Amino acid sequence: METPHLVYFGQTPDQGTGSPVILLRHLRRLAAGGWHIELVTENGQSDALAEKWPIHHLSLRKPWWPPFRAGNRFLRSLRMRLWAGECAQFFPEPPQAIVSYLSLYSELHSEVAAHYARHCGAPLTLIIHDYPPDFPGVDPRQAAATLRRSEWILKQAHQLWFVSPELADQYDVPASKKHVLPPIPEGVAERAQWKAETTRPLIVYAGFAYPAQMPLFARLARVIAAAGGRLLILSRPTPELRAICEAEPVEHRDLFPTNREALDFITRNASAVLVSYSERVEEMPWTRTSFPSKFVEFSQTGLPALLVAPRETALGQWAARNAYPDFYAPERIENASAFVEALKTERGWAGKSANSTHFAETEFNPAVIQSAFEAGLR
Repeated sequence: METPHLVYFGQTPDQGTGSPVILLRHLRRLAAGGWHIELVTENGQSDALAEKWPIHHLSLRKPWWPPFRAGNRFLRSLRMRLWAGECAQFFPEPPQAIVSYLSLYSELHSEVAAHYARHCGAPLTLIIHDYPPDFPGVDPRQAAATLRRSEWILKQAHQLWFVSPELADQYDVPASKKHVLPPIPEGVAERAQWKAETTRPLIVYAGFAYPAQMPLFARLARVIAAAGGRLLILSRPTPELRAICEAEPVEHRDLFPTNREALDFITRNASAVLVSYSERVEEMPWTRTSFPSKFVEFSQTGLPALLVAPRETALGQWAARNAYPDFYAPERIENASAFVEALKTERGWAGKSANSTHFAETEFNPAVIQSAFEAGLR
């Protein structure tokens, strides 16, 4: 049987956070299943991948090529055709599949992937995790141009995977192409167990802590402490985080070098995990459409998961659709004391654990996510 060949376009898949690690997990599973993987990655990035997949870089300039001007439609279109031709030289035989993702910061490699897919006739699969206009600091004119290009790219794709239905609704593409795919988790070797020695349940938030989250963290910490629990924020230190630790019953620990180490620490030490945003969606507008990969990841541990976010967020909408019992809107967080109380007994903890474990075994199961992703590649 012929070995299927896949070409990936975009930022180098690597450990860490965001879309690159999600793509790394998908590609690793494809490679383990017999796919031959090659990459066309951004210039200036490290080529030191443990997988040793072949890496190609697009030429920045050749003597006979006209200059590239990102904002000039004619020069941009011409350069895309030249890059598509260069990719045809990288891969004399068209691959069975092309994969890319729409980056928050640049759609350039996805655009090249779309032009190459048209050039060689191979099907293009795109993953979309974010809606750029919702992020702070984006120039409105630049955002409008990015959206125009993004929608053209999406219309060239054979398969589209959005991280949430709310994100899919932001783009003008046929409904038949709008599919939802949770961010694939790394998974854990063993699930967490009830800790009989627990007297003050430890609830852990892990990931970047934005300044806009601090007021809600403070309120949550007081609710958790009053119910006999502890809140630990596992994040890089910031002035805002140091201030809240001094003023409120909040503990802090710096990030671990790898996701695996963080998951192992949480599984061994925590009674539950916290997935939380800001008090108002306007303070973190991207939460309307972005779905938190940390919730998908944490569900694999088997730990109870406390979700706190405005109802209008993609997380809030997901909780409503699934009748998730441990979701609290900011105006109701005083009621989260019942969640903390439940963690103090084995029966209560097991019930809360079942709420998150159900999704780890179904919708957030990495094997299920990968199977859906792979099924439509060709």
